[in-house]
Amino acid sequence: MVKVISLIFLLFFNTDDAVSLNSIRDAYKVCNQSKENAEKFYEMTKKAAENGEAIYEGYHGAALALQASFGWNPFSKMSYFNKGKKLIDKAIQKEPDNIELRMIRLSIQSNTPKILGYNKNIEEDRDFISANVDKITGKDLKEYIEGYISHSEVFANP
Repeated sequence: MVKVISLIFLLFFNTDDAVSLNSIRDAYKVCNQSKENAEKFYEMTKKAAENGEAIYEGYHGAALALQASFGWNPFSKMSYFNKGKKLIDKAIQKEPDNIELRMIRLSIQSNTPKILGYNKNIEEDRDFISANVDKITGKDLKEYIEGYISHSEVFANP
């Protein structure tokens, strides 16, 4: 009986297609370096965001916003950007105390042209991250956030 249940579980809940959060984090670090990296990151997060978890929605929002920077059609660029920022903000509404979501929004807002007006949470997110980075219990997440802080101009020039 246990073997039958295990077989059913494997058939219906195959996780081979699942994308790990660490893979997404690694891809996020380099997604702005080329159009190919951005597209790969977009596909990765699109699949992951289907599960509805806020963190994956936040990364997919970042991927959409990044697609705008590599586009050539101004209407498509604005469409991608607006969808991306809405998805990021929706994720933060779901989990306002999620430091990783705050880092995603901060990284997008601090690199968005001011003319687009998506820069209102920079100080709030920087201060939230600074106040909470020492409270992170997961080693991978803590190293990831600290790595962002050490490379971000927002933290170098408060």
